[in-house]
Amino acid sequence: RTRLGLPKTARIVGYMGRLKTMGMEKGLTTILDALRKLPDPPLLLAVGGAAEDITEYQEAAGERGLKEKSIFLERVPQQKLAIYQKACNILLMPFPNLEHYAYYMSPLKMFEYMASGRPIIASDLPSIREILNERSAVLVPPENASALARAMEDLLGDPQKSDRLAR
Repeated sequence: RTRLGLPKTARIVGYMGRLKTMGMEKGLTTILDALRKLPDPPLLLAVGGAAEDITEYQEAAGERGLKEKSIFLERVPQQKLAIYQKACNILLMPFPNLEHYAYYMSPLKMFEYMASGRPIIASDLPSIREILNERSAVLVPPENASALARAMEDLLGDPQKSDRLAR
């Protein structure tokens, strides 16, 4: 966190990768809606967006009163991405329930997240369940900001559970 200029003691949830695929939302709106539901939201660190998508999500964060709780960065070199992942308390994959995400994707980010040693919260979709389950991640219904908020609070409040899932 020091190397990246991030607050050392903050609770940080991370999303790494493109913010949209083929023009489709990848769950950032659900993350923002979930953060808005929390009395003391963690800091969102989103790394990998295109400039126009970053502008859109910065505006969405501001509309939700989360401007100071959100950092959006463009793509970083692959070797630096792992440092950003390690800076997070939790890594998020809240894909929406669209046919592409549910059945056809194989997100590289899932394997990168698993290698990071950080707990994962992901949408409960068939494509995700091919790899992750309740022993390796917290799976939440897609597009359910309330469930995502509860899962974030649960993991942030239970370091032992977070460590167990990350291992």
